[in-house]
Amino acid sequence: MANISFFNEKGYLILENILSSSDCDEIIKLANKYNVKKDYVPIMNIHNYSNMILKIMSNSNIIKYVEEIFNGKALGLQTEFFFMPPGTKGFSPHQDNTYVQANQNSFVSVWIALTDVNTMNGGLIIWPESHKEFQLRTEENESTPSVNQDPNARKMKSIIPKKYKATSPNMPKGSIMFIHSWLVHASNNNESCENRNALLCTYIKEGADFRSGNYAKRKSFELYNR
Repeated sequence: MANISFFNEKGYLILENILSSSDCDEIIKLANKYNVKKDYVPIMNIHNYSNMILKIMSNSNIIKYVEEIFNGKALGLQTEFFFMPPGTKGFSPHQDNTYVQANQNSFVSVWIALTDVNTMNGGLIIWPESHKEFQLRTEENESTPSVNQDPNARKMKSIIPKKYKATSPNMPKGSIMFIHSWLVHASNNNESCENRNALLCTYIKEGADFRSGNYAKRKSFELYNR
């Protein structure tokens, strides 16, 4: 796949029109149902509450790329739904595999835009090709968790070599971004007047080791139609 060559070179890949608008709306409706505290903290492992999320994760247009990256069978690993209401601070620069500690080419993240996403409402910030550095050093960032955000979102930040330049691509509703396990990425603050909803889905290659995590409590699972 030509797109996989781009992913291997740049560390990310954006595909549009993967989810329908109605699919996105149903996921948001589901998340609001389980937001019983009305505090808008992200919902960790929302796939535990609905088969709909498992079906979304098993989308053939996603899995074919994941398994091409892995050169092997993909299992689900973790999900997280983000409400990100107005005023929410974004994630600090980080590498997902700093936390997961999976083997090379055995872990990938898929970030799904459930609303139109841009720099003003909390869109992703990426540093293309930074995955080639593998694991970077980190430093403490903010000790107090941000309101309506993952408690670890701003705790640490990666120290990024100056040769890598940040970019923040707009993503239409229903589009996805494949994120290499070592690609440095972050997110903008939501300075708009509407929620920026997104769903994170992560995948692990069958048989690969990974760190479960105290907060994420990652656990591999079979996808549909395998």
